[in-house]
Amino acid sequence: MLEVVIPDIALSLALPEIGLAILVCAVLILDLFVSIENKSRVGVVAFVGVVILALVAFGQWGGGARTTFNDFYVVDNLSVFVKVCVLACTAISILLMLQYAKVEKINYGELYAMLLFSVFGMLVMASGNDLLTVYLGLETMSISIYVLVAFMRHDPLSREAGLKYFLMGAFASGILLYGMALTYGFCGTTSIRGIAEAFAGSGGAAIAQNPVMIFGLILLVAGFGFKLALAPFHMWLPDAYTGAPTPITGFMSVAVKFATVAALMRIFFVAFPAMAERWNTLLWVLTAFTMVWGNVAAIAQTSLKRMLAYSSIGHAGYVLMGVVVSMSIIDGKVTFSDIGISAVAFYLLAYLFTNLGAFGMLILVCREGYRGDNIEDWKGIGQAHPWAGMAFVVFLLSLGGIPPTAGFVGKLYLFAAAVQNEYYWLAAIGLVMSAVSMYYYGRIIMVLYMENRGETQEVMSLSSAPSLFFAMVVLVVGTLLLGIFPGSFLDAAKGTVAGFI
Repeated sequence: MLEVVIPDIALSLALPEIGLAILVCAVLILDLFVSIENKSRVGVVAFVGVVILALVAFGQWGGGARTTFNDFYVVDNLSVFVKVCVLACTAISILLMLQYAKVEKINYGELYAMLLFSVFGMLVMASGNDLLTVYLGLETMSISIYVLVAFMRHDPLSREAGLKYFLMGAFASGILLYGMALTYGFCGTTSIRGIAEAFAGSGGAAIAQNPVMIFGLILLVAGFGFKLALAPFHMWLPDAYTGAPTPITGFMSVAVKFATVAALMRIFFVAFPAMAERWNTLLWVLTAFTMVWGNVAAIAQTSLKRMLAYSSIGHAGYVLMGVVVSMSIIDGKVTFSDIGISAVAFYLLAYLFTNLGAFGMLILVCREGYRGDNIEDWKGIGQAHPWAGMAFVVFLLSLGGIPPTAGFVGKLYLFAAAVQNEYYWLAAIGLVMSAVSMYYYGRIIMVLYMENRGETQEVMSLSSAPSLFFAMVVLVVGTLLLGIFPGSFLDAAKGTVAGFI
């Protein structure tokens, strides 16, 4: 007689995801009863819900590695850290969006619903303990982001950006899925832990040396490289970032990196330690190329939004540096370094406040018919609006890695991890590219304070929306707090390693 075995499912481990699904339904239903003039109320409900869910997710910290849904889902400190940061990024992005959506005439309830759908996919990616779980989360995130990028339907740039991102994203998703299929074909399982056990078995050495399996690993690297916008898989990013609504651009630049890096580390560190030398070499090359290309290409940009897009490519290289330097070979045995993993976590946290703040400055000056996207538009703003100018300087210095900001501590930690694990060339490239980046960041500071507007140019006015002002204060304080008092945040970053490897 066939016996049906029902797996033990601990729903409490998926409370953030369940709560988010309920919140999405609530937002969609509420949208039906709110007039077009009051759609911001939908955003306020979404904001409150996301803050509550961030607190729920934070309550799972420190419980060790626990699995549910028949080991398809795992909750550990790394996944909790990523979820809390993604939800925090979402809450701030909603605050940035409330006024911007009115100005750009995209103040619809669907905007907040799609944002929450993308976040749901990110949370699933962070806890994915199986290749299929990770892929489902990635596609949920990606499809929602495609829609968000093209949400300004009246703007040709936004429609073009959404179409380009969708076409290239679909192609990249196919590449990633094919890599997963080849892995399943050789290992007989899609479980991340199961793949590691297959490599550790008697035929594992032959699998690791098989050319087709190596090709599958290359496809996985390429698929994740596209989602992280690593050079040369970055071609979609400048157009997508330029055409997307600015709050969505800031959200993409941070939250997508959190979710993708978490999935990448879990798959490569846990499933593929037997092939670590191969994927580490690939990632080393991609890291160096990404840091160089992102920072050099940013120099030539005259659009501030496009410059920040190329800057984001460079920062993806810095984040990946932490992944690369986490691996070392001691006495012929592959080991993974705690300092590298925690450096990635802290750098992403610092990047959250810094990059959202930089894009938030663009939203601060946005008004109907005017976006302030060009660098020349910012002439004399530091003199006309001293506090706004100083806030922008803080974000730019942090992006460049200058003390006493979060970016400085983040880069210091990354470079220290690289040197400690003897990745001297990678640390040197990162240091040189940080110096190069200060050229184009410094150019903006010079425009803010040392160049005057023409007699016919009016001084940009700043938005007085309370939600936007509050978000910018939080971002400035966070950027400085992580730079001046990084101790507790570094401890939290170090705690992400517990139960992970």
